[in-house]
Amino acid sequence: MKKSGYSLLEAVIYIAILSVVAIVVVESVFVLYKAYGRSRVERRLNLNGDHAIERIIREIRQATSTDLAGSSFGTSPGVLLVGGKTFSLVGPNGPLQAEEQGGVAEAITSDVDVVSLYFYRQSTSTPSEIIKAEITLSAGEGSFSKTKNFYGSAVLRKKY
Repeated sequence: MKKSGYSLLEAVIYIAILSVVAIVVVESVFVLYKAYGRSRVERRLNLNGDHAIERIIREIRQATSTDLAGSSFGTSPGVLLVGGKTFSLVGPNGPLQAEEQGGVAEAITSDVDVVSLYFYRQSTSTPSEIIKAEITLSAGEGSFSKTKNFYGSAVLRKKY
């Protein structure tokens, strides 16, 4: 005698296996979503931080002197007047901007919050002058929130 169909035990086993597979697939989708979100935030931070530090260092290397009276060293938010350019923040956690002397301000960072901005000046000997920059950036929300520090230093032109 030939039987057709499934027994109750076989049906329960098939449903259990399909349920486990469905749970694994859904969990994998959530893990991929979280990894993608974290990598997007990390990419935003790295692009903005690298661009900001490179721009500041390039301007320091091209300058021959700093305006000590207009600059703010060792405090956050710091202000740096070097080579006719001013680097400063626009409000608390605002974007970093560079302003030409008497010109229009240009935002250097976007899509991130600048948590802190420090400039340090070291002048160990008479001709030598080194400027160090430290920027802390924050991006993302909730579980995708991340904060990262960026550092750079340069010697002013003809100040070796």
